[in-house]
Amino acid sequence: MGIVEAEESRIGQRNVYLPEDQYGMAHRSYLSPDGKWVLLVEMDHDHIWLPCRLVPMDGSSAGRKVGPQAAACTFAAWSPDGKWMYFNSNRGGAGNHIWRQRFPDGSPEQVTSGPTEEEGLAMAADGRSFVTAVTLSNVSIWLHDASGDRPISLEGNSVDPKFTLDGRKLCYRIVKQTPNERRFMGKEPGEVWVTDLKSGHSQSLAPGFQSLDYDISADGLQVVMETADSEGKPQLWVTSFDRQSPPRQIPNVQGRTPRFGPGGEILFRASGFTYSVRPDGAGVRKALSQQTLALLGVSPDGRWITVWSPAPGKPARQAFPLSGGALVPTGNIDLHWSPDGSSIAFSGGATIPRGRSYIVPLSPGQTFPKIPAAGFRSEQEVASLPGARRINEVEVVPGTPPDVYAFYRGAAQRNLYRIPIP
Repeated sequence: MGIVEAEESRIGQRNVYLPEDQYGMAHRSYLSPDGKWVLLVEMDHDHIWLPCRLVPMDGSSAGRKVGPQAAACTFAAWSPDGKWMYFNSNRGGAGNHIWRQRFPDGSPEQVTSGPTEEEGLAMAADGRSFVTAVTLSNVSIWLHDASGDRPISLEGNSVDPKFTLDGRKLCYRIVKQTPNERRFMGKEPGEVWVTDLKSGHSQSLAPGFQSLDYDISADGLQVVMETADSEGKPQLWVTSFDRQSPPRQIPNVQGRTPRFGPGGEILFRASGFTYSVRPDGAGVRKALSQQTLALLGVSPDGRWITVWSPAPGKPARQAFPLSGGALVPTGNIDLHWSPDGSSIAFSGGATIPRGRSYIVPLSPGQTFPKIPAAGFRSEQEVASLPGARRINEVEVVPGTPPDVYAFYRGAAQRNLYRIPIP
């Protein structure tokens, strides 16, 4: 996805900037006051926000990255005189704040700070202030069981709940930043924690490790984590669930979104495909011939993998059998299995309105309920599945037994503020 210039009728269209990677995406653009330069907000092929980019309007080069480096830039603006570039950046992992940099090659300076976050930029005509949305928000994981609803994580923002196979413990990541458009808009780094659901005791599985994603092995003995090195390159680490041994890096691989597969292998995404590796770094191989734009999950029996991948017309969520065979299109919808495979939950995407989810029971040996040939295209198709139970919560993750599930709840206070420029 790139930035082009054209007349209002789209006559004379030409490229201003196209990402080098065909799956890279330039989302937003901001023209300089003199019309010669463009600030761009873009993502890489893994849907991770990149630093902002400055390119010439004539499209003569791919330009260069500007603003805070090794950080996500989501909005930008120019001062009216064109002497300053402004950015929304999460530099340092402390939340989204406003930065600025003198054009063309000054050093980035932080403008705002504190416990709130800022999103969006609208410069005043006199250049002496800007308007931004200032937010104080949080997202937490809650548990529903026979006793009702209760919060699991009490500190920070928590994401990515996963039950252990026995259903007695719940893992999650505690992140500093408030999650925003989590599924495809990038991941926030955070520690992996585990809570014993009976005692309520919580602890970090790998203190100090800032993971972007993780998974639990089927036997509940290991956890694999995706982290980023000092250059932002993805690494995979494995640690024991009982904390009796320190985390160790899996050698020979760089990849994202690790998932435990059959036989204790670890599936991960790299270079647009899904690969498999043993925890000791041996046996690296391509696990799926289909190109993978995002690796989503693996079925509890290890036989199926769900991905976002190319399909006729446009990319789509699909399920592939790892041993080969026909795929199952699931439609624009998120799904989560219970750890024992007795149920599956559907939520989100463009199919089910936010704040609703459905838990559907599965028969022994059944991986999916009956899914339409083209995948789910409406909420009614999901709701009509045998035994489907509607849950009025965000992105439900089913546990064991089926009346236990985790979900998200959050609160946000957001207002527009005018910020004087120092």
